[in-house]
Amino acid sequence: MQIRVSRYIQPLLLPVVLAALFVIQNLAFNNWLGFNNHYLGRFLAVNFSLGLVLYCPSLFFGKRGRYAYLFLISCTVSLLLVSQFLYFEYSQSFLQASALKYIGQAASVTGTVKSLLSGNLLLFIANIFLVAGVAILVWAKKFNRNEVSLLPREKIIVFLCIAALASSGYWLVIQKEKQEWGGSSRLYLNAYDVNALVEKIGIANFFLEDSFKYLARVDLVSAADKNFLADWIKSQQPETAKPASAKGYGEAKGKNVIFLQIESLENAVINRKIDGQEITPNINKASQEGLYFSNYYTQVGPGNTADAEFSTLNSLYPLPDDVVFIDYAHNYYNALPKLFTSHGYSAYALNGDVPTFWNRSNVYPNLGYQEKISEDSYIKSRPIGKGPSSLGDEDFLLQSLPKLESFKQPFFSVLITESSHTPFELPEDLQTLDMSGPAAQHLNYTQQQYLESIHYMDKAIGEFIESLKQAGLYNNSVIAIYGDHQSFTGISDPLDAGDATFPALKHSQVPLLILNSGIKPAEITTPASHLDLFPTIMNMLGIQPPKDILGQDVLNAKNPVVVRRNLSSGTINTILGNTLAFIANENGVFEDGTCLKMPVKTAVPVANCRALFDRQSNSVKASDIIIRGNLLDKFGS
Repeated sequence: MQIRVSRYIQPLLLPVVLAALFVIQNLAFNNWLGFNNHYLGRFLAVNFSLGLVLYCPSLFFGKRGRYAYLFLISCTVSLLLVSQFLYFEYSQSFLQASALKYIGQAASVTGTVKSLLSGNLLLFIANIFLVAGVAILVWAKKFNRNEVSLLPREKIIVFLCIAALASSGYWLVIQKEKQEWGGSSRLYLNAYDVNALVEKIGIANFFLEDSFKYLARVDLVSAADKNFLADWIKSQQPETAKPASAKGYGEAKGKNVIFLQIESLENAVINRKIDGQEITPNINKASQEGLYFSNYYTQVGPGNTADAEFSTLNSLYPLPDDVVFIDYAHNYYNALPKLFTSHGYSAYALNGDVPTFWNRSNVYPNLGYQEKISEDSYIKSRPIGKGPSSLGDEDFLLQSLPKLESFKQPFFSVLITESSHTPFELPEDLQTLDMSGPAAQHLNYTQQQYLESIHYMDKAIGEFIESLKQAGLYNNSVIAIYGDHQSFTGISDPLDAGDATFPALKHSQVPLLILNSGIKPAEITTPASHLDLFPTIMNMLGIQPPKDILGQDVLNAKNPVVVRRNLSSGTINTILGNTLAFIANENGVFEDGTCLKMPVKTAVPVANCRALFDRQSNSVKASDIIIRGNLLDKFGS
């Protein structure tokens, strides 16, 4: 009997050890990212179950095949753990199966990846070394000399036992979930918060579940979705012509329009000092000369910069799990460049990236740009920013000036900077903030480097504005300067910026400045987002906006609103309005959320927010259906 038991234990020993190591790796993954162990029991159960499923099939192979299989699975597991850990460190979100299509963009952040490498990653590759070490000892006949293979019938028996053990682990957890959620499992259905899901089941289980859902996705827009969209369009109030008495109406009529989309510029740094030094002195000055929108928020999904660009140009929500510029590049859009060209403007896109970055070479013509100017049109005096080939903001903006002067007027142009991109590393001679003071020393290295990059960018912006004035373009242009997305550095915390009442919005607050000669300077505190710049600029130009936009003219909005939603699930996280605000609970159940009366922020019955929540949920859903189904023409624009 002892010999018979050893026949089963011997070939299973290494796979079971690897399954246990897999649990430790996943547990360390969560701990190092600061996740709590509220669900430790179910976490251990499903991860050990998955570890058995991954490693134990090795017993069906011969000796050589067995170790080759274990080595391959170990490499796959390690790659998943390392990539997800680095991705979360960078973006505070998890890499999804749908994002693997964008692997070609990874080269742009190699500098960031290098800065995130640490000794912790060694644990995530320990399984590779374990398998390789055992295999070497076996082949050198130093270990398992008398190893025997199981008979076919024995393999089946062991397989059934492993399958039963693994299944029981998942079954117990799912039953627990059903018990907590009133008979509906939230483990693999309608996950509301990705972080909470990873906390429960681990990153590997999450990625597998996400991959299965992605591969099983067939019809992106159903008949019911189309019916919903038709009903939603009918329910929308028709846009009436803006009266000449509307605030700001037509005050920039006929002028050029210049958008400056600034990489990773957070509102937290505007009008802030670090040890007595202004972080953005030039932008601060500009905010006193034009309209400064201080309650403005980014709307981005996995595409970050590309999503900010998409929402700004189309006044639609970005998708939570796909990058529109890549997955829906050939849709019909009634974007700002197209609208401008229909009103006699020329339209240009300028950036220092390669034309294929974020698929811009494919999507730009579809947005209505007449010309796209990119990397090969600029001379790099020195690499500054996200990589060795990055174009510094000073080079980019100053070299863009003669291009703007050459454009047929009136023109619409979008300039996208990149020096303040991660890993926020500048040459030492360009680091002009003194970081030796007590406040700066309180910052971590990444936050210090971020402020240095922003300070350098601000200098470039100041030079650009002065150059526009000297060239005679400033007085004949309306200029919008805005941040594309958050910096992912947590800088708002040490700078004591943002509103802690709305944690999901705190780090996504970016500035918007609109400069126009003769404009009466003002700070606009109305809630707004990237969706709202489109109609606001149209109002200032005296142009009627199309029907197919979701944003509002911030200067005249009757019910201004900002909606923030969760990545992956797309569910609403926060709604910020002038009179009411809604903060969702982790479980995603409306009744468990919080409703606040604004601007005093006092709690009121959550039912008071029902109409607001339903209205915004329907708008977000309609936006997604429009994009996924290429149904923008259903508006009848």
